[in-house]
Amino acid sequence: MEILDAGLLARPEEGLGLQQAVLEQVGAGERGPTVLLWRSPRYVAFTRPETRLEGFAEAARAARGFGFPVLVRNSGGGAVAANEGSLSFSLTFPVGNLRQGLYERYAEGVDLLVAALWRLGVAAEGGEVEGEFCPGAYSVRSGGELGVKHAGLAQRVTRRAARLEALVLAERTVELVPVLERVYAALGRPFRPGSVGDLPAGVLRVVGALKSELRERYGARETALDGGTRDRALEVSAAWRPAEDGARGS
Repeated sequence: MEILDAGLLARPEEGLGLQQAVLEQVGAGERGPTVLLWRSPRYVAFTRPETRLEGFAEAARAARGFGFPVLVRNSGGGAVAANEGSLSFSLTFPVGNLRQGLYERYAEGVDLLVAALWRLGVAAEGGEVEGEFCPGAYSVRSGGELGVKHAGLAQRVTRRAARLEALVLAERTVELVPVLERVYAALGRPFRPGSVGDLPAGVLRVVGALKSELRERYGARETALDGGTRDRALEVSAAWRPAEDGARGS
């Protein structure tokens, strides 16, 4: 397993493009299991089904009004908001059967993130949080059902590769709360402001803890992000803008 750390990107589209490039490479047998880590300036990413909701246009306007560009991602879950204090993480595996391994990958991802946060002194566990963003059974939280959601997981599965992805909210979460409130209100879905909060460690320490857990658990090694992968990410970067911006998620 290799670890690709793209660091702080200039645009969030580049991160989604890198995820797509790695998925293609793993599916084509050009890479083995691969971890991708990246951060970027602020954005709100909706899922494709959310773009068909009656309140999507209003939600997108609200996000932009707070200075958050709007993207559409091609994985499951719900709308997420992120900034430089957030960490995007994905783990991409080759697969031979679309119908197998889905829940096992979710469980593995939750366990991995929980273990990484325990390294930082966070009493993390898997489980839903009342009023959480991107609601689902595979969240990472602390404080129980009325506590704080630190990460949510989603998947993208193709014929030959599966990507498990997570957004970890580490710091500067206070600026995410009002945009999530407005976005979820426009979509007609609940959101509890208290479900979001900072971790006791900054985003770079979260990166370090996650890499340590990956090395210990999988023997993962860090490798440089190559130019071909970056070039492919830039080729598809426009695909993550919503249709009204001239493109749609691929």
